[in-house]
Amino acid sequence: MRGIFIVPSLLICLWINLASDLVGEFKLDVRSKSFFSEQDFKRIPEFFTGLEFSGSKVYCRTNLGDREGFYFVVKVRGNIPKLTKGSHWLVNWVTSIDPAVQQVKIPVSDQNFSGKEVFIGLTGSDWLDSSVKPLAWSLCLVDANEQKIAQAQSFLWSK
Repeated sequence: MRGIFIVPSLLICLWINLASDLVGEFKLDVRSKSFFSEQDFKRIPEFFTGLEFSGSKVYCRTNLGDREGFYFVVKVRGNIPKLTKGSHWLVNWVTSIDPAVQQVKIPVSDQNFSGKEVFIGLTGSDWLDSSVKPLAWSLCLVDANEQKIAQAQSFLWSK
């Protein structure tokens, strides 16, 4: 008799969790921050087509031709507003090598990144050394009218 109530209860909990992601507040969940080499992005389909395979990921890079660099891996949660051409990521960071705040705009390469992981990369000349890590950082998704849509930041950036 108990088993009859367990399955519906689990389904209701799952539905509530999914519904909160669909209609909840739009926010950025930074999953990881690390340096990736070019080899980290190689997938089997690339050997056959010669084109980078993204699968269910979205890549936004400062230098489109360079894959190697420091990446913020972000999962976007909630109801994503309609993004237009000109939307971009605004990335600010400070490292131990250079205490001055660095800032760069990275174009949003795919306006439909609902349910995907977004790799926001500081590549090429924007991040030369694999041993360097940011001490403080902030990410902001900005629309074409320079209005902030969502923001995530490190603890130190908020101080």
